Amino acid sequence: MKAELLILGVLHRGNFHPYEIKRRLRNAMIECYTDVDVGTLYYAIRQLEKNRLIMAVRQERVARGGVRTVYGISASGKRRFEQLLNEQFAAEGSVAQTLYAPMLFLQFSNLSLVADLLRTRISRETQAIQEIAEIRKQLGSTPATGSLHLLKHLELQHRLDRKWLQGVLGDVEGGRVRDVEDPKRLTRAWLTSKSRPRQHSRRSSGSAD
Repeated sequence: MKAELLILGVLHRGNFHPYEIKRRLRNAMIECYTDVDVGTLYYAIRQLEKNRLIMAVRQERVARGGVRTVYGISASGKRRFEQLLNEQFAAEGSVAQTLYAPMLFLQFSNLSLVADLLRTRISRETQAIQEIAEIRKQLGSTPATGSLHLLKHLELQHRLDRKWLQGVLGDVEGGRVRDVEDPKRLTRAWLTSKSRPRQHSRRSSGSAD
């Protein structure tokens, strides 16, 4: 489902061939904070086309006589994308598990609805913090060391997620949600970094490791 969301999100910016979709997601470093393997996107793209959520808009000739297909998002694909975004913002679970991928496309969402969903999630985090406090109270003054540290970690995680959600909600309510000024900037930066020669430090044979 995350791959579906990511592909449809990229195609909100325009029509791209699969390699360009893959490259843009790599530039966004999604593999660092989601469990999506960028190398598996081609299969997901075929499934989206089969389900008519995306469509081939043209074919382009490439070097060595090859042909590549450029895809665009369909009207049903846009509806599906909005549905997926809303589901993720409403989902139960930690911020890391549910919101890292959809946050890439916050600017494309229904912000009024997202604000309501964020408020609900903040309330859930507050409730979880209160439940943990009650558990600690029931365990008494001398709980097992492992249990104590586990509860401390859970409480800190819920407090961190709540604070983060409050920050996102503040930007949504304050009208501060924006897209990058130049959507092509990351692609240019990636190409520049690939073309820049790497510099390797030289060590003398007598230096210590």
